[in-house]
Amino acid sequence: MRNLYTLFSGVLAGLVMTHCAPAAEEHKYSVIESLATPVYLSPENNVIVMQDYFTSPGEIDSVAANKGYDLRWNEAHSALTVTEAKGMHPVANLRVYTRGGVVNDIPVFKSTATEVNFTFEDPEKTYEQVMVKGAFNGWVPERSPMTWKDGSWQYKAVFYPGDHQYLFVADGQEMTDPGNANRQPNGFGGFNSILTVGNGATGGLVGFSNLTGKQLTLRADKPLEGVLVYLDNQLISEDRVTVGDKEVLIQLPEHTREGRSFLRVYPYDQNGLTNDMLIPLANGQVVTNTEDLSRTDFHTQVMYFLMVDRFRDGDPSNTRKVDNDTILPIANYFGGDLQGVVDKIDDGYFRELGINTIWLSPITQNTEGAYGLWKEPYTRFSGYHGYWPVSNTRIDYRFGNEAVLKELIAKAHENGMNVILDYVANHVHKEHPLYKEHPEWATSLYLPDGSMNTERWDDHRLTTWFDTHLPTLDFSQPEVVEKMTDSAAYWVTNFELDGFRHDATKHIQENFWRTLTHKVRSRVDRPIYQIGETYGSYDLIRSYVNTGMLDAQFDFNLYDASVAAFAKDDSSFGALARAVEQGMEYFGSHHLMGNITGNQDRARFISYASGDVRFDEDAKAAGWTRDIEISDSTAFKRLEMLHAFNLVIPGVPCIYYGDEYGVPGGNDPDNRRQMKFKGLSDKEAALRATVSDLVKMRTGNMALLYGTTELSLPQDRVMAIKRSYLKDEVTVIFNKTDKEFSGEVFGKTVSVPPHDYSIIIKN
Repeated sequence: MRNLYTLFSGVLAGLVMTHCAPAAEEHKYSVIESLATPVYLSPENNVIVMQDYFTSPGEIDSVAANKGYDLRWNEAHSALTVTEAKGMHPVANLRVYTRGGVVNDIPVFKSTATEVNFTFEDPEKTYEQVMVKGAFNGWVPERSPMTWKDGSWQYKAVFYPGDHQYLFVADGQEMTDPGNANRQPNGFGGFNSILTVGNGATGGLVGFSNLTGKQLTLRADKPLEGVLVYLDNQLISEDRVTVGDKEVLIQLPEHTREGRSFLRVYPYDQNGLTNDMLIPLANGQVVTNTEDLSRTDFHTQVMYFLMVDRFRDGDPSNTRKVDNDTILPIANYFGGDLQGVVDKIDDGYFRELGINTIWLSPITQNTEGAYGLWKEPYTRFSGYHGYWPVSNTRIDYRFGNEAVLKELIAKAHENGMNVILDYVANHVHKEHPLYKEHPEWATSLYLPDGSMNTERWDDHRLTTWFDTHLPTLDFSQPEVVEKMTDSAAYWVTNFELDGFRHDATKHIQENFWRTLTHKVRSRVDRPIYQIGETYGSYDLIRSYVNTGMLDAQFDFNLYDASVAAFAKDDSSFGALARAVEQGMEYFGSHHLMGNITGNQDRARFISYASGDVRFDEDAKAAGWTRDIEISDSTAFKRLEMLHAFNLVIPGVPCIYYGDEYGVPGGNDPDNRRQMKFKGLSDKEAALRATVSDLVKMRTGNMALLYGTTELSLPQDRVMAIKRSYLKDEVTVIFNKTDKEFSGEVFGKTVSVPPHDYSIIIKN
C-alpha cells in the first residue's frame, strides 16, 4: 500500500488543488456524515454525485488519484466520472480532501460483471419475433429483441454474479426457457426461468481470530492478496495493518470519535473480494457485548410493521367508517388508531416480543370517499390503509392527533424502540389540494399512443399512475421535488421520528431522494434510517441505496426465494442460499436491507405453507372467493423456520403484524385482517412465544448483529448458516426432509429432526 496516492489535478479543472496537512497533535475526522457506501463500478463509465457523500460539495478541495482507475471531474454537476483501469485490485480507495486538509476516503469496488448470451433454439425459424425480458430490463421485452442466426435466437447482456429471473416472448407468447429447467414461482400463478451467473470461484472467508488490547487479528481460509481497513470514512495508516498469508493484524487507531465509530475491513484474494467486516467501537474499544449497543445502531433493529387501522382501536371516539354501501366491510375502516399502538407499548406487547423498531403505516389524512373497484364480489374501497393522501402533513383524524403521535414516540423511546413512518411521495389522491391547484404537477394519465398510463410498473415506471384516482407526481419538475421533500422532512423535524419507510421508491426519480436526504441531514441532528420499497432487479434496487439517498430497501428477491424454500417441501435450499449470497454481493456483508415475513401486498406466508393458497393461482382472487384458514398445521413450523431464517441472516428482520402467531389470508385485503391479541390457539400461542425467543436471541448476540456469515448445503434440502463474532458463534441448521439429518456441518456433527431446525449457540 506504499505510494498509493498522488495528488490528482490535470482534469479536475475548477478545484483548488492545494491542501494543508492537519497538525500532528490533532486529528480531523471525515466530514461524511454516515458510513460512505462503496462505489460499485460497472463496465461503463461511472458517475459519482459528490452530494451523495458531502452535504456541501463546494467544500471539496482536491482528489487523490489511485492507479486502479481514471477520474474525470464535472465541475458544473459536482460529479466524478470513474473508469476502471488495467490492473485494478478488487477494491481501491477514492480519497477526497475537503477544506482544511480533511481526509475523506470511499471504497471503490472493481466490476464483476459478465457478458451472457441468451439462446432460444428455433431451427426452422417458426417465430417471426423473439424477445427476452427479465428483471435486468425492467420486464420490458421490447428493450431486448433477439436476433435469429444459425437456427437460434440470440441476445447478449451484461450480468453480475447471482441468480436472475427472465422469460422469452415469442410472437407475443410468454414462456419459460425450454432449455433451462431452473425456474421459480413468480408470485402470480406462473414461473420464471432462472439464469445463474458466476463460476463459483468466489473470494474466501475472513473472520475474527483474536482481540488482545488494541490489536485485532483476523483469519482467512484462503491466502490473501491485500486489504483496505477504514476507521469510519478514513483509511487506516498502512503501518497499523499487517497482511500475512492468511492473517491480518490490525492495530486500532489511537484517535477515534467519542462514542460510536466503526472499523470497516475489505479483504481480497486471487478470486476477488472476500466478505467485508463491520466492527463497532465504543470510545475506541471493540464492542463485545450487545448491552453496549443502542437503538440508534440500526444493525440491531428488529422491525414490526403494523397497519394502524387493523392493529388496535384504542380510542373508539374517532372510529368512523366511510358511509358508502358500495364498500364491503373488509375494505372499510376497522377503527385501529395511534392510541391503540400506545396501549400496546404500555402493556409491554412489543417489549415482550423483543421488537425495537415500530413501522407505522401512513397516518396522513386520506380521502373520505369510495374509490377503486373489485368486480366479484362487487366492492369499492376506503382509504383505511393510508396510501391515498389528501394531505401530506395532517394526521388522519381517525388515527388521532399530534399529541398522541408525540406520546407514542416518547413512550417507544423510553422503552428503547425506534419509530419509523411510512411516507407516500409518489402520488396523491385526486382530491388533494396540491393536485387541484397544480394539475400540471402530475404526469399524464394517457400515453402518446392514447393508451392509459396505469399500472405500467416497468415500461413507464417514473410516470405511471397506480389508479385513475391517484395522480402520480412529476418529479422531473423542481417545484414538485421541493414541495414533496419539504412535506416529508416536516415529519422528522416536527416529531422525534427515527426514520421513514418510503412507498413506491422506484417510481420516483433519484433527485427526489438526494434532495430529501440532504434536507433531513441539514435540519435534523440525529440518526435517521430510510428504507425503500422497490420490486425489481438487484441493480435497480441498489441504484437507490447509497450514502446520499436511502440506507436500504426491502429485499423482495430474497423474500420470493424464502417463500419458495420454506413453504414448499420439494424445493431445494440452493436458490435461497444463492439469494443470501447475492444480497451480500450487492449490498455488503453487513447491509441494512429489510428481510420480511410478509407485507400488505402479498398473500400470507402461512397460507402458502399450508396449501390453502396455491402458487399457481391469483392470491387476491383467492382471498375474495373463499374463507382461507389453516388446513395443515405443519404450516406453523414452516413459518417458524422463516422467522428463524430472517433472524439469523444479515439485514433488518421485519415482522408483518400477525405473522408472529400465524394469521392466514390471501392477498389484499385478506392479508390485512384485524390483529388478534387474545384467544390464540395453542399453536398460535406457541409460535408467538418461539418468535419472541428468536428475536431476543437475535438482539442479544453480537454474532447475529455484526458477525461473519457462512452458508453450507450438506444436502439439497438441508441448509446451515453460521454467524461468528470473536468468541460468539450461532449456527442454525434447517432440515426440510422427512428424515432426521445427521452429519457434519462446519466441522461439527449435528442431528436435526425432520421438518425442523436446530440452533447451536457458542459464547
